[in-house]
Amino acid sequence: MGTHKKRGNGEGTIFKREINGKTMWVTEYTIAMYDEKTGKRKRKTIYGKTRQEVKTKLEKVITELNTDTYVDKSKVKFKDIAKEFIDTGYKLNKLKDSSYRRKLLTLKEIETHYIANMELQKITENDLKDFFIYITKYSNSVIAKIYGIVNQTFKIAVRRNILRFNFLDDQIEFSIPYSNIKDKKITAFTIEEQQQFIEAVSQDEKYRYRFQFLLSLFTGMRMGEINALDINDIDFKNKIIHIRRTITRGLDERAKIGSYTKTVSGVRDIIMDKQVEHILKQYLSTLYVDNDLHLLFCNSKKQCISTDTTNMMFKYICEQYHIGKGFELHQHMLRHTFATRCIESGMPASVLAKIMGHANVSTTLNVYCEVFDKFKQTHIDMSYEYLKKNKLTINFK
Repeated sequence: MGTHKKRGNGEGTIFKREINGKTMWVTEYTIAMYDEKTGKRKRKTIYGKTRQEVKTKLEKVITELNTDTYVDKSKVKFKDIAKEFIDTGYKLNKLKDSSYRRKLLTLKEIETHYIANMELQKITENDLKDFFIYITKYSNSVIAKIYGIVNQTFKIAVRRNILRFNFLDDQIEFSIPYSNIKDKKITAFTIEEQQQFIEAVSQDEKYRYRFQFLLSLFTGMRMGEINALDINDIDFKNKIIHIRRTITRGLDERAKIGSYTKTVSGVRDIIMDKQVEHILKQYLSTLYVDNDLHLLFCNSKKQCISTDTTNMMFKYICEQYHIGKGFELHQHMLRHTFATRCIESGMPASVLAKIMGHANVSTTLNVYCEVFDKFKQTHIDMSYEYLKKNKLTINFK
């Protein structure tokens, strides 16, 4: 066994051990950290050619522990921690099927760069900078999703003592990068295009989903929210539509009714004006089909309708009636058109944010900034005309 010497204060025992035919000095030290798998405190084994070398290494470990700079040696790769984090969120029901699927797709984008297969402890600042430059080829929305996963992965690594610090805590060098792609502008129908669309879907009964399109156009609801409406969500007595869930996709890619809306703020009540009330009553008296799911809208098999299905019909209608860019358009522009008309009519951003289900007013202002800018100019012009009419303007001689 060889000689060994006891050390005080729980610093372990230094002793000799035969390792691969060589005599090494060894000590084992119990650290104040717990193994997540066994639930027991971790033990650190330190090797050296001499007793003094082991002693020096041990004192270094103790100093690092006391100053929170200690890290365990680990060969765990970035992608493994990231995947574990995503899977755990799904198992704990923190992620819906659709969110889980999106995060896995985001991880696949990360895995196209070499950093994903690197051991976390070997990732350098230059590796991370190279990665950030690499992801600028994606849109800002995708970059934000990638950045979120990277940040969470590093946070977990720090908590597990795999890394000493999270690179992304440095918001000067490692703030979120910007895309090389220009953000797409919000597209809404012009007044003339909206008139064309209303005439097309209100007069021609052959078009399926026309009532869903009209509801989106006159309430600003997302198509997933409309297709997930329960018949009991329609309250004619109090003139309210209750929005509490949306259509989502399962892991099998099939449409299903989600338990929640797209965002927490998505759960809301929309006041039913006379136009919306008329649309709903017309639908209920002509096309509504009773079904076991109690859905307001369902397909011929009495199942929920996917947003992709309605979008294809929307594109077809626009193509047939030569509205805007026809088949290139997307049904989400109905929601944008509703918001645009609201802003043009003078609706405050704070009110619109609640109707649209945005988390805060800043989201509404950012999404529709150009529309609000035009709205401001219109009202400045109106203000000037008012002053001029009442002879309150200045004419220098």
